[in-house]
Amino acid sequence: MPVSRREALRLVAGSGLAAFMPAMARAQTIGGGSGYKAIVTLFLFGGNDSNNMIVPTDASFADYQQARGGALALEQSSLASLQGTDYGLHPSLAPLQNIWNEGALNWVFNTGPLLQPLTRGQFEARPDLRPANLFSHDAQQNLWQTAGTTRELPTGWMGRVGDHLVDAGLQAPSISLAGAQRAMIGERNNPLLLSSANLRRSGYDPSSAAADDIARRHAVDVMLAATQNSDLGTITRDIMQGDFDAGAQLDGILNGDGSAVTAAFVDPDNNAVTGSLADQLKRVARLIEGRGVLNATRQTFMVSTGGFDNHRSQAGTHSGLLANVGRCVYAFYNTMKALGVENDVALFTMSDFNRVFSGNGSAGSDHAWGSHHFVVSGAVRPSQMLGHFPDLALAGPDDSRDDGRWIPTTAIEEYAGAFVRWLGVADVDMPYVFPNWSTWNGGGRGPIGLFA
Repeated sequence: MPVSRREALRLVAGSGLAAFMPAMARAQTIGGGSGYKAIVTLFLFGGNDSNNMIVPTDASFADYQQARGGALALEQSSLASLQGTDYGLHPSLAPLQNIWNEGALNWVFNTGPLLQPLTRGQFEARPDLRPANLFSHDAQQNLWQTAGTTRELPTGWMGRVGDHLVDAGLQAPSISLAGAQRAMIGERNNPLLLSSANLRRSGYDPSSAAADDIARRHAVDVMLAATQNSDLGTITRDIMQGDFDAGAQLDGILNGDGSAVTAAFVDPDNNAVTGSLADQLKRVARLIEGRGVLNATRQTFMVSTGGFDNHRSQAGTHSGLLANVGRCVYAFYNTMKALGVENDVALFTMSDFNRVFSGNGSAGSDHAWGSHHFVVSGAVRPSQMLGHFPDLALAGPDDSRDDGRWIPTTAIEEYAGAFVRWLGVADVDMPYVFPNWSTWNGGGRGPIGLFA
């Protein structure tokens, strides 16, 4: 999701390592909590077809098969069964079956941006109750990341969690491995952005004996050691020195020897898992592993993978994308177990939207609305199916049109609110994190029961 130039400048300014390290040293707890907790958002860019991530295997499978058609419907025999349920996973997500059997996987059905609980009749009669720019990639990415509904917000719900911590005199930085994402932006708390590159000073090789490199190192060292003749010069020098020191410390955490992450980051067959998403999750795991060095007690991370906007020939492409997700998530959870923090870290998915259930004439599917998501953590209540799985009848009570664009029955606030509350944010601060909180808290509504 693109951000404006102003927001990009804020992100760049907020990513200074000098500001990051003192903040990590101050990080303690939220709302009187204790210990360490982290959430990891996995954003599936393009609009993931969650209709094929998890499929009913009871009598509803016939409705699934008829409506999806031969181009999209999976064979029932190919599904990876979820023990004790009437659902199966896309065969490419078979590695998650192991996590389900351990009780560390939950599914949340039919989630999305909502102003209020909405019926089909209300959707048709009240356009003012529909989310802003429904079915648009940029708009719906924004709504998911910011918990806006009728308008796109400039800050994200994870960024606003960071604002609360700043207000309390504490800090638990938001860290994005997925670039500049609005979810992480706050009014007073900005994310640290990390790439896949090592944290090294460009053109500054401390081990090189080349004359040019020696001269360059000497010039930098002299500049940092020199007495400055102005407050601005002193501040600039201190920021540069802080960046160098912080970069060296983070580089040691992210790239140093002795980490348990690489060996543990394997699939169910003990094969190493590689690729862009794997690299992002490995860096998250390294930062979690280094939480003691950073003195961190609360962290929020974001990683991403894309390619899910499959309007044509979806089946093969989607299968490959989900295979990557399944292997990477399994490897990440396996790594959390190796680090002994599987009960302290929760990974969950978000995406632009679901895809149209009935598909299209090009063996693909178009933009829809309510989508299914999964949560992986040793802290969740074992093996739950949460929310309401939609009635698969086209033009039925859960369809906003006549082709299977499900009206969500679980709001983003109820889904994301479970993670924010688990982190320890007090109820009094929830309306700041979620501007529409009052609609979704009370009267039988509230954060879904992911955690014990």
